[in-house]
Amino acid sequence: MKNDIDKDQILEVNTRFYQALGTRDLELMGKVFVNDERAGCMHPGWVMLKGWEAIRQSWENVFDPEDQLEIKLHNLSIEIEGEAAWVTCVQELTYIKRDPVVMNVSVSTNIFEKNESGWLMVIHQASPMPISAQEDNAANDLQ
Repeated sequence: MKNDIDKDQILEVNTRFYQALGTRDLELMGKVFVNDERAGCMHPGWVMLKGWEAIRQSWENVFDPEDQLEIKLHNLSIEIEGEAAWVTCVQELTYIKRDPVVMNVSVSTNIFEKNESGWLMVIHQASPMPISAQEDNAANDLQ
């Protein structure tokens, strides 16, 4: 029962992360991540950024308020071990207002920790998927 409650809470934080990404909401992003030096973020094709301030600055640099971003998650999986959890998925980001429209498909791992205030993201890592892997993955799409 406790695991089901934790799972729901983790998935809610994971959803808020993608809402923050999709709506370009830095304030919400700050409520999702731990706000200290343990935070890590690796955007597709980037090196790992360490510390909340570096991560916040990166989001500020890449967020374009004129962009419209559609996000679809596929093959979502969650694992919980004590006070740590990780969510893996394929994230499909479509930048609608760009000409031409741009799509980015990545494998994502989001790592969370539980503290006194609930679950927070410690690490977000996204790696680009080769086109052949994207085509193979479509056959395994559970959503």
